Amino acid sequence: MSDVLLIQGSLNPESKTALVIQEAAKELANRGVDHEILDLRKFDLQFCDGRPLSDYNASTQQAYKLMEKARAYVWGMPVYCFSVSGPLKNLIDITAGAMENKSSAIICNAGGNRSYMALGDLSRILAFEARMVSVQPAVYTSYEDFEDGRLVNSEIPNRIKVMLDALLRQIDHPS
Repeated sequence: MSDVLLIQGSLNPESKTALVIQEAAKELANRGVDHEILDLRKFDLQFCDGRPLSDYNASTQQAYKLMEKARAYVWGMPVYCFSVSGPLKNLIDITAGAMENKSSAIICNAGGNRSYMALGDLSRILAFEARMVSVQPAVYTSYEDFEDGRLVNSEIPNRIKVMLDALLRQIDHPS
């Protein structure tokens, strides 16, 4: 069982969301927290259509098992059209049963600096679909925080630390 599963929800090969998730993984490693990354770019998830989990392909079932064994989650949410990406919502629809009554934190990455309210969509989806608690503060990044494929805003790692403090308190993990 991993303590924290980081979910990278962008399919973009040059994902900025993935860069911020890597920063969170680095902080968890520095703290000695057992964690894994579920990167949607590496999974062949089928579309959710209500069939039993056993009827989905092996990749989709593997994603479910990773979700099931985690104690808490860090969601890497790219903002598409001021809301949650379709692939991320699809993952939640398939795996909601594995996440019930667990805690999560949200890292939200958007193209602009005015899309921060979109992370509320993910928080509501998690609350209603899986009865999850999303800790505050969330971490928000936008195009201004990156340069030449690197995270350059030196405040983001500090925001990640504060977010992880809140998440780890929820699962009674020494931070």
